[in-house]
Amino acid sequence: MHMNTVSNPAPFVKPKYAKRDVTGFYSVLRRRVDQYFIERNIAKRGGALVGFKTTLLLTMYTGFYILMLSSQQPGYMLFFGILFGLTNVLIVFSIAHDATHNALFDNDRLNHILSYTFDMVGASAYLWNITHNQMHHGYVNVADYDVDIHQQAPLIRVSPTVERKPYHRFQPWYASFLYLIYSLYLVFRKDYEDFGIVNKKGSLALANRKHSRRSYYYFFAGKIVYYTITILIPFLVLKVSIVKFLFGFILIHFIMSIFLAAVLIPVHLVDEATFAVEVNHSIEDSWVMHVFKNTIDYSSNNKIANWFFGGLNNHLVHHLFPNICHVHYIPLSRIIEKTAKEFGLHYKSVSMREAIASHYRLLRRMSK
Repeated sequence: MHMNTVSNPAPFVKPKYAKRDVTGFYSVLRRRVDQYFIERNIAKRGGALVGFKTTLLLTMYTGFYILMLSSQQPGYMLFFGILFGLTNVLIVFSIAHDATHNALFDNDRLNHILSYTFDMVGASAYLWNITHNQMHHGYVNVADYDVDIHQQAPLIRVSPTVERKPYHRFQPWYASFLYLIYSLYLVFRKDYEDFGIVNKKGSLALANRKHSRRSYYYFFAGKIVYYTITILIPFLVLKVSIVKFLFGFILIHFIMSIFLAAVLIPVHLVDEATFAVEVNHSIEDSWVMHVFKNTIDYSSNNKIANWFFGGLNNHLVHHLFPNICHVHYIPLSRIIEKTAKEFGLHYKSVSMREAIASHYRLLRRMSK
């Protein structure tokens, strides 16, 4: 069973990075990272700390959900609903993301099972593996191949490879309002576009993607589970009017959206990023140098931020070593910083506030 809503799509040819890392930077860096784990006799994937964190977040997910459904007062329903929604975001950051990279636990089967927490919180583990693990990690900020560039389009232009429209001149002002519905877009629209069920101009790679019959079962089963948990059951159980239910549901997603956008958007889509225009299916930099130029860290020494954001604020180490658990990111980022300095590379590390400000500078530049 195959579906494709795009008629006669252009042939998809993967771009090639024009040259290897001739400086030797990545070889030295990998050796030092390996040595870090050997000297401490620890695994690259998570241990007891990750086990505690995973158990805690899944317990919070269940607990806040029960408290929300069992509350008698609308105020308490909304309060616990907000906590439940924020826990969904924390699960994305700290469990689902690492699990799909097979970086959470040493047990591969357990990682595979926990990757389906993506479906539990509204995304699709199957599609995430395609759009994030394969495409985004392979071609970050590369036109037509990194879907993150196109998910804001056509309303928001973040890449010089996206056609500029007259209304983009206003995007530095209206972007913030669109980011308020970021999570609603992710759970109700994006996956359907990426799967090819809803047509959208974007990545050539997705336009040519074929999906098996089993993939359709997994995709729709995950969506049914999420909509049942977050819409059907609460609507049937909570004794509130439709208007109050919709108000609470949308408000919770507004809060989730702010959290998601603030953490995820400023790691690549910043004014310092070079992006890439591939010519004849070739990119001028090596993969390592390209990642280095298009990734920024923020609050990289902050243990609290690293815990809540699942290490996504230490984003460069994640891209260079995606199979390492986020609990190790802070010391590994210092190794990257030291090695980069020795090789004359600019390691970009700023505060979270500065990273967000850089994103808005990018929006202003792309509006012109």
